Amino acid sequence: MKRLLNSCDINRTLIGDLLIRSLICQKYKINNEEIRFIYNEYGKPFVENFSDFHFNLSHSGEWVVCTTANFNVGIDIEKISEIEALKLANEFFSEEEFYDISNINSDEQINYFYDLWTLKESYIKTIGKGLYTPLNSFSIKKESRTLISYKNIPKNFYFKQYNIDPNHKLSACATRDEFPQEIIIKDIYAICQNIYKFESKEKINAED
Repeated sequence: MKRLLNSCDINRTLIGDLLIRSLICQKYKINNEEIRFIYNEYGKPFVENFSDFHFNLSHSGEWVVCTTANFNVGIDIEKISEIEALKLANEFFSEEEFYDISNINSDEQINYFYDLWTLKESYIKTIGKGLYTPLNSFSIKKESRTLISYKNIPKNFYFKQYNIDPNHKLSACATRDEFPQEIIIKDIYAICQNIYKFESKEKINAED
């Protein structure tokens, strides 16, 4: 089972790489071979020579997701599993968040845990510090379906959640309140076609 899960993770990672390369090729009209990734001291990737292009990837279950912008962004998707929500919240979340989960109906605790987990992960990925920012060093609260409040996070951060399917939670974070209203779903064929299209043009130009 461990070997199978690792294989699935590798496949999703490869699809994520294809997805971001496809978007870069489409946006900048460049060949895939021209794309170079660089990393900050915490391991967050950027595209060399395109400092105004920010992106973030996440994958879980059947989904690979990506967000792009000309400002800092982060995204996280998690497949909902049967977990001990209270135990994990006590271990990883702030006291305020643990209190909130403890005071909702037990049948809603797992869903709310994944709401908070993906929101918190999307923030950490936006600031680009990864595991160097403890999950319990800040607090997030869902006041309603669309209203999200937070504590110990700078004011210029914004959050949005998307309904991708009943078995996954998807959250995004950004330094501007400029989220798309809907998500765009692409299959692997369309992603690869985007990359091949610009490679084909490059070959034609070279032959000319």
